[in-house]
This record gives sequence, C-alpha cells and structure tokens, in this order.
Amino acid sequence: MSYYKVYCIIVTYNAMRWIDKCIATIKEDHIQLEIVVIDNNSTDGTVEYIKENFPDIKILPQHDNLGFSGANNIGYEMALKNNADFVYLLNQDTISYPNTIEKLIKIHESNSAIGVVSPLHLNDNGDKLDKKFEEYITSGSCPNYISDMSLGNPKEYYSIGFVNAAAWLISIETVKKMGGLFSSAFFHYGEDSNFLSRLRFHKKECVIVPNSFIHHLREERAGKMSIEFEKKKLSIKKVEIMMNVNVEYNKAVSTLYRYAGQQVFKRNFSGAYELFTYPIFSKSSIKKIRESYKTQQII
Repeated sequence: MSYYKVYCIIVTYNAMRWIDKCIATIKEDHIQLEIVVIDNNSTDGTVEYIKENFPDIKILPQHDNLGFSGANNIGYEMALKNNADFVYLLNQDTISYPNTIEKLIKIHESNSAIGVVSPLHLNDNGDKLDKKFEEYITSGSCPNYISDMSLGNPKEYYSIGFVNAAAWLISIETVKKMGGLFSSAFFHYGEDSNFLSRLRFHKKECVIVPNSFIHHLREERAGKMSIEFEKKKLSIKKVEIMMNVNVEYNKAVSTLYRYAGQQVFKRNFSGAYELFTYPIFSKSSIKKIRESYKTQQII
C-alpha cells in the first residue's frame, strides 16, 4: 500500500485539549501519509503547540475562522495539487488506532461503488459506540448491521445513509466527480450531509467498517448546546433540505414546511419562524447551485 498517497486533513479551532492525542495516535505503516492542519484562527496556543511538538506536520494558520467547510476545502486543494490519491478528513477531537487508514483504503478498493469510508466512532472511553453514531445506525439507514453484530457475523463493511465527517476517507477522484469537497453554502454543520446527498446523486455509497475505529471525544459536550445554537441548527437544516440535489424543489419546500409544523407542535415558535422564512436564497439561485452539483463544479 506504500504506493498510495494520503493527505490527512485536520481542521483545528482552539484544539489544545485534544490535539496531542489526535496527532500522536495517527500511525500508518504502509501508506504515504501527510498530515495537514488547517487552523481556524485559534487563540489558545494550538498553532504554537503543533509547531513545537510536531515539526514535521504542515500547518496552515488562517487569519479568520473559515468554518469546517472552508478549511477542509483548503486541505483538499493542497492534496489535489500534490497528487494525493486520498484525503482523510479527521476531527480534532479524535483518537485513532494503528493502520486505520490502511484498512479503510482496502475497503474502498474492494468496490467501485464506494465513495466515502468511515471507521466506527466510539465514545470517549472506547467501550461503546458514540451515541450520535449509534443513532445513525439505528435510524434504519444501515440495514443488517445490528443483527449481524449480535450474531457475531459482521460483514467487511455496511452501507449507511449518513455518518458525520469526523473520520472520512475519500478518493481524490471521487471528490472530483462530486465537483469538489464541501459547498460554500455551509460553514459548519450540514456540509457532510450535503456532500453525501451529492454522493448518492452520482451513484456512490457511504460505508462504515466494523474492524476499524476512532474515539470521538464529545460526550462531555453532549446536551450543552445553547438556545442560539439550536436555532442555528434549524437554519442549517433549512439550507440542507433546499440544497438536496436528489429532491425536487417543490417537494423540498413541502419538507421544510413539515419541519416547521413540527416546531409549532413543540411550541418552538421562533424555530418554526426560522424554517417558514425559507427563501434565504432565491429559487433561481437554489436551482443554480443544485445544477452545479450535477455538473461537477460546486458553488
């Protein structure tokens, strides 16, 4: 596998509490691995710490916070210019296991329909699945996983409707086919869902691999989102729905209003208003963006 060149892209923002374990646990014996950190204007010494303790890592400090989308796109462009075969998007708050990327590459190469490959996401201690990751599996979008695991007879990989981009392996050729990595319509959150909707449009699958793992260290932050963030999530959901290239425009509007109705039922009237006021883009601009997803040049 040494002939494969992989760019591991880590987007950081005030990452001091995690970054040492994140970088130090990435160990790959059989691939050409470049670790690139795109820092979103951290103020806690993240950049200085990486420069001092990991001098071989390429770090690109930004003067502004470009969000998860913008920063990862910079990393992807670097990988593209340097003739990488794959990008591996890795969150700053993760712990890796040896040769995880190599395992993911083997799965990717086993089926040309595979577009995104992810390891299993474990919780902080690594003794069970990350709660949100488990929800992705139990939502019904990952057929047979639970029954196979309970019988002790797992497959090499499982197709899944959604998994967040905490640890994604994607080939450069796949990203090219998608028109690029993340859409500028998203800043942070929603970009991974949008990418997977484009992936489905181009007849590619997202899969998870039962024999590879990361820890996603976010348990202590669970349930601590502010009211403002919860409102922001509805704004993101609004964009996510309207930008789904697989759903006809009028049906997307209907879906949006259904979500708004659910917020009314929950007596979340400000959230419902946020969703009802959906035309943050004009109909023509939304259609233009959707068409760009199909023609391999995202906006």
